[in-house]
Amino acid sequence: MATGKYNPIKFFSADKILKATKSFSKCSLVLEPFDHERWYSGTLDNHRKILVTQPSNPKGSFPEVRDIADVGCCLETEVPVMVYYVERKQYCRVDLEKIVSWEKRVKIAEEIATALAYLHTAFKALYGAAKLGDFSNCVSIPQGETYVKLGYVRGAYDYIDDEYMNNGVVSEKTDAFGFGVLMKKLFTREARFRELYGRKNWKTLLKRKFPRCLFDEIVDSNMLEKIGEVAEIERFQMEAFLVLSERCIGLRGEVPNMVQVVKELKRSLQNPSSSFVL
Repeated sequence: MATGKYNPIKFFSADKILKATKSFSKCSLVLEPFDHERWYSGTLDNHRKILVTQPSNPKGSFPEVRDIADVGCCLETEVPVMVYYVERKQYCRVDLEKIVSWEKRVKIAEEIATALAYLHTAFKALYGAAKLGDFSNCVSIPQGETYVKLGYVRGAYDYIDDEYMNNGVVSEKTDAFGFGVLMKKLFTREARFRELYGRKNWKTLLKRKFPRCLFDEIVDSNMLEKIGEVAEIERFQMEAFLVLSERCIGLRGEVPNMVQVVKELKRSLQNPSSSFVL
């Protein structure tokens, strides 16, 4: 209804979805967060690109119809799936094993932070930057309020802070926390992140500041090996990136809002010698 036209829900057959995603094959898998839905990239017979979300828990609730009014769904599969149309490019799994450059990792963080800040403010339209999808977990905070209290919790467990998880309280700090976790994953790599924090009591460990002397033990060793010798400025930038992630998580003073995070990340990209605010 955003264009003023009636857009009926598109229903897909199981055969079409299985063909588009190659039967939900690993090569089509784009994203698989902890205990959350899996995302698959696919192509329809008319060459239209789609993203398909499949709940990891078969007993999980299917989003309300209002959440899929502008996209589509398939109810014939064992677990109902949502289908999103995407423009032009084919989405692929982000593999940090293949992202060698530290600068590229900071760029990924900066673009995602900018997209989040856009949702929090009235920034101008974004072009050529990271795009956000699946707004079914978005929460609107009334104008003039700083938080809202919900009677439910939605989202990937990795990125949910204690206030939301335990009390249902959502604020700007909720996104800042999730973004801080993402920064840690960019810094360590997903596999190393799991080694450091595991699945049990990981949030307790997450809220422990790492001394700088342990830098070499937590940074992605694969990235360092491929980069070779790390310049002093680049190492300082990495340390500051880790500190910023800890500020977002709430370990170092006041939690920054996403606009402040964007400014620090942009400054780091434009002038690495200035780095972040420690």
